[in-house]
Amino acid sequence: MKIRLAKKKRRLTEQELRQKEMKELIELKKMRQAAQEGRELPEDEGLHFEKEEVLVPKTFAQKWKNYWYHYKGATWLTVFLVVVGVWFFYDMFFAPKADLSIGVSTYTGVSYFTDDISEDLAAYAKDYDGDGQVIVSASESYFSMDDAEMVSAYYQKFIAEVSGGAELVFILDDFTYDLISENSGGSSMFIDFGALYPDVGYIEYDKIDITEHPLGKAWHLESLGATELEGYGDRRYYLCVRYLGNSAKDNDANREELANALDFVNNIVSATNPEYEGNQPYYDADYDIEHKN
Repeated sequence: MKIRLAKKKRRLTEQELRQKEMKELIELKKMRQAAQEGRELPEDEGLHFEKEEVLVPKTFAQKWKNYWYHYKGATWLTVFLVVVGVWFFYDMFFAPKADLSIGVSTYTGVSYFTDDISEDLAAYAKDYDGDGQVIVSASESYFSMDDAEMVSAYYQKFIAEVSGGAELVFILDDFTYDLISENSGGSSMFIDFGALYPDVGYIEYDKIDITEHPLGKAWHLESLGATELEGYGDRRYYLCVRYLGNSAKDNDANREELANALDFVNNIVSATNPEYEGNQPYYDADYDIEHKN
């Protein structure tokens, strides 16, 4: 008896579904016909659809899940921009500034034999800005690469830095020194330290030869200079400082940078010639600006 009732109930349910589908089909035809005739159906006719229930998150976990689903990409982008912005703001206003900037441009990279060029150079500098730290910023470029495009890019960067006067102090070898001479018509743009230190054997005219200086020995510059390069069998390495004028503008910032560079040079010289310690020769920047520009 129970089995028969169950079968009867199932048949009634299927019959009701067919009736419902038939009714919806009839109502849909009525709506189409009314639309073609340009009239509206009464409210009690036509199809009526139940509105879809909108699920609104209520708990914090539900709200967070919903937010993360829709705005995950935007959130990561915002976090990235905030981090970059904070880093840039800190670097601009709070990061320690370099006491001296030095361009290291050679055929074979000086960093090949040293862990940190900047620290090695900082040993000869002082706390010029009075922030309690001695920081030297050293940017290195070299040309002993097989990639011709990279060599060209380094060359353009090197010439731009020298021509633009962004840095006043350079460490060069014979190869890069000649590049500068070729691009300046053969005339020097560096200070004549030979006149300031006439009794120091490794200083000649505008070049301070640091190849055998304690700094050069720490960097194994003699070994680097022996690296095969046509026309430059035993390259020497030089410390050179630009005089002000032309592209190296004569302004307060560069005057301060030049004063720091001259003290740095005197510390380099004092390491081998202690008689110059605390006895820096006078350099007349105005004379050079008037007569060499």
